[in-house]
Amino acid sequence: MSRVEAVYRHGVFEPLEPVNLREEERVRLRIEPAGEQCTRSWLDEVRALQADVVRRHGPLPDSASDIGADRVR
Repeated sequence: MSRVEAVYRHGVFEPLEPVNLREEERVRLRIEPAGEQCTRSWLDEVRALQADVVRRHGPLPDSASDIGADRVR
């Protein structure tokens, strides 16, 4: 079982990310409006993932100068 965000448009639920389903496979949906709490929960997850990356690998170097040099070429 997985959780997928979707948009309801023109009478059809459109997933916002790829799903691993066969064409015309039946699924069961549970409708939960994605309000501010959903966005806040997502942001909390992203911040936790960022903290985990920094904890495991240290702060990532600033690559702005490399990007600028590449654009000059």
